[in-house]
Amino acid sequence: MASLRSAQLDINTVAAGGGSKLFIKNGIYVVGPESSGAHPGPVCYKKKNGALSVTDANVVLGRVIPAYFPKIFGKSESEALDRAGAEEAFATLLKNSDLGGTNPTIAEVAYGFLKVSERSEASEPRGRREYEPQHHHEKICVRLAHSLLPSPLLH
Repeated sequence: MASLRSAQLDINTVAAGGGSKLFIKNGIYVVGPESSGAHPGPVCYKKKNGALSVTDANVVLGRVIPAYFPKIFGKSESEALDRAGAEEAFATLLKNSDLGGTNPTIAEVAYGFLKVSERSEASEPRGRREYEPQHHHEKICVRLAHSLLPSPLLH
């Protein structure tokens, strides 16, 4: 009997996709690893109990443009992405968070979360155990996955 050997990677977490939830903890922006999933999804999906997510930040900043998406959102699945709802969710987050006396705009906060998301996605995966291939292959996979996000990788 012949055996088959193949290279493998065991990556436990790589989080910072569009559904990654956004939090402020002790004045620090936190992205994921919790996910809003597809249901209920981000706030801009207009479904009950949607969570503020990376997609909402992209909508608020105009990187995701509701007019270019089909009207499949909301309870009846016939509405556009909800930019106003995402902005309101950011305003509520700001109102209920202590940012050390600073007073950032909604756009500044959304951009800050995206920067945290980019750094999280571009860094090495946590809980990594290597077999084969070597380190650099994992980093390439992470960077390829990140390139699907509508934001620049790292400057």
